[in-house]
Amino acid sequence: MLVADIAVIGAGISGLLLASVLSARHSVVVLEQADAIPLGKYWLTEARALNGHEELSTSIDRHYKALDFVAYDGLRATVSGNYHLWDTQRLTDQLSRISTAQGARFLIGHRFYSFEQAVDGIILRANAEQINAKLLIDCMGFGSPIVGAKGVAHLTGYYILHGCEVQNKCEFSPVALDNVLLHRHPMFFELFPTSHGTSHAALILPSRHFKPDHAIKPELNFILQKSHYSDYIRWNPSEKLSSYFGIIPVGRLIRPAIDRIVFFGEAGQSNPAASAVGLTRMLHIYREFAEAITNSLTKGRLRGQELCKALPPAMDTLNRTFQEVAFEQLLSGDSDAFRLLVRDLAAYPADVVNGLIFADFRFTPSSVRRLLAYAIRNPDGTLARYMAGFLSRIMRRPFGTVR
Repeated sequence: MLVADIAVIGAGISGLLLASVLSARHSVVVLEQADAIPLGKYWLTEARALNGHEELSTSIDRHYKALDFVAYDGLRATVSGNYHLWDTQRLTDQLSRISTAQGARFLIGHRFYSFEQAVDGIILRANAEQINAKLLIDCMGFGSPIVGAKGVAHLTGYYILHGCEVQNKCEFSPVALDNVLLHRHPMFFELFPTSHGTSHAALILPSRHFKPDHAIKPELNFILQKSHYSDYIRWNPSEKLSSYFGIIPVGRLIRPAIDRIVFFGEAGQSNPAASAVGLTRMLHIYREFAEAITNSLTKGRLRGQELCKALPPAMDTLNRTFQEVAFEQLLSGDSDAFRLLVRDLAAYPADVVNGLIFADFRFTPSSVRRLLAYAIRNPDGTLARYMAGFLSRIMRRPFGTVR
């Protein structure tokens, strides 16, 4: 039996971030069911997310000064900002090296399948290994069997994603979202050029319900080979470049912790499918999150209620509520609704747009008045619907609720 202070399940970015900090003060075992550390994602963040974590800047691949959002009829909003595209391989390698040097043990190719809560710890099993830990950190996302078994999340829908890395023919501006009319429901194409002559290309289908027949690879192949994007990129399916596929649940974690188990990463946020918000929020809070875990371990306060009070939220209540409303409407909206959103993005100040996208908008009285004023002037707009849903949900929330 392996004995450790902390068992981290999932060696994605969220698990590696926590392991890189916690292994400096605790014995840590990291479990990953895949045969290698996962690399099936690419990450975009705003520059401010790097504040205080400058040592990670060597893992940034490229900087952008603007992102394009495109409606089905070509209406375009170019949002200015300071954005970082990360090199996932470099970032995972860097975090793995830090964790290993500090004594963390990685069990790659070990699938977690059982756990038992004891008086003085938690016993979990992965393959033939048995690990006795004081605390388990679940970084498996909403697909986690613990999340499902304990009913600690409310799912609102899914993002079905298929993507790959492609070769570039020329330079072009990054495309954050382009609504392409290839399906009854809106689909969104994104294209982020890297620093080494390739781009991350992906097609996303938001859906309220997951159905096995929602295969979107043919539509992605069409865009890459026959649409106007083929003027910018060269795609050869026989080339051995990265590919991405996922059925990504979207929802809200009801409780961030239960007895001796805490959740971090995708399941700790309201919109895990948003790569921008995902890593941005993790970078903002992972050190604070790790410090709260250390304090809880030191004081022996590991019951669910105690952990819930100690852990910092992934984002403040107002930003999380706005994110919930925005992503729920994206799941059920049509292409005309997205066109109105593009119009709103083009008209509104970039700092406000980026604050809302990256979930760090400052909801001061003056900033809320600005949002309301714009919504009132454009009552048919998507932002007006977002604000109406946001205010309705805030008013229904019990007084004093912070999560």
